[in-house]
Amino acid sequence: MINLIQIELYKLFSSNRTYITFAIAILLMMVINLGLYSDGEALFDFFLQTINEYFYIDGNVINGYLIAYLALNTLWVHIPVLIIIVTAHIFSGEFELGTIRLLLTQPISRNNLLIAKIISMIIYNFCFMLIIAVFAVIPSVLLFGTGDVIVFIDGIQFIQEVTFLGRYTYTVLFATLAMVAFSSMTMYFAILFKNTLTAILLALGILILFTLLQTFVFGIFSSWQPFLFTYHIAKWQLFFVSEIPFISILDSVYYLSGMTLVFIILSLVKFNRMNISE
Repeated sequence: MINLIQIELYKLFSSNRTYITFAIAILLMMVINLGLYSDGEALFDFFLQTINEYFYIDGNVINGYLIAYLALNTLWVHIPVLIIIVTAHIFSGEFELGTIRLLLTQPISRNNLLIAKIISMIIYNFCFMLIIAVFAVIPSVLLFGTGDVIVFIDGIQFIQEVTFLGRYTYTVLFATLAMVAFSSMTMYFAILFKNTLTAILLALGILILFTLLQTFVFGIFSSWQPFLFTYHIAKWQLFFVSEIPFISILDSVYYLSGMTLVFIILSLVKFNRMNISE
């Protein structure tokens, strides 16, 4: 099993697409930081003019912690897109290259083979989110310094500087779980259709549909929210309210963990029933 995992990790980290997604993520973070460094002050003055009428704000309001928080918001739709480009290919690439027949003729358990791929997928998600976390914080802190953070969630939230990194760490861990859940769904589509592009398009289509249903909440759609995985993914923002609602966040952790488990089981069942000549 360890050898299988090592082989899958070697294939993952010897692929150009893995490093291309890392590079794109880093580049996007740099663009956000440089853009806000150039014109951010005028933009923040516009957003804060209403607050200034009621509060006296002193200190470094436009700081690296705020920029890191905004970067996560800005890239939240882009992160899943980059991640599933790689994770879909982990599972469907063998079918497209024709190497799956060779693999399945070896004395290797199908369950072990798929589990090794799942572990490599989880490791990739963790590495990607770690890169996002590091390059969202360090460059912004170097450019803007640190300070308390003003967040517009359910009104105005003032996050103290000393608590930010702890909240940020929770956010990255939760986001990693969310991306693993989304990648697990893409994994099932990749095995089902044996095609990377089809799996990506279907996963993105569901992501867009669920996002729209979550955004335009009215009438009957309002009761559907707890069943939408995008609703639970969005719970990462709750780590940036004054009193973190851990119970609500824990419900989403259960949902996303259950979603991951369901798609892993479906993938294992499909993979084991697959005809080697397909």
